Amino acid sequence: MNIEEAVTAATAGSGALLSCLGQPVVAYHVTVILRETDKRHARQMQLALLRRSIEALVDEGLEEIEAERCASQFHGRVGSAWDLLHVAGDTSH
Repeated sequence: MNIEEAVTAATAGSGALLSCLGQPVVAYHVTVILRETDKRHARQMQLALLRRSIEALVDEGLEEIEAERCASQFHGRVGSAWDLLHVAGDTSH
């Protein structure tokens, strides 16, 4: 899997989030997370994006529970894409 495929996989099905934050903004943040080789740092950045995503979705009118559900699904896809992209077996992750 290359970085472009990983970003596409991570953002698939995130229409509400892409709409309120903007596709270029989301793609940029996801790309930065996916390029991070340190797993702990990548997860910290991912959690920060999760919080911002929930806030943005609530600001757009979603109820908090629904915003958390959408953002959590997105969070899971980003984590899975990171794992797939960095499966080289390097123990430094």
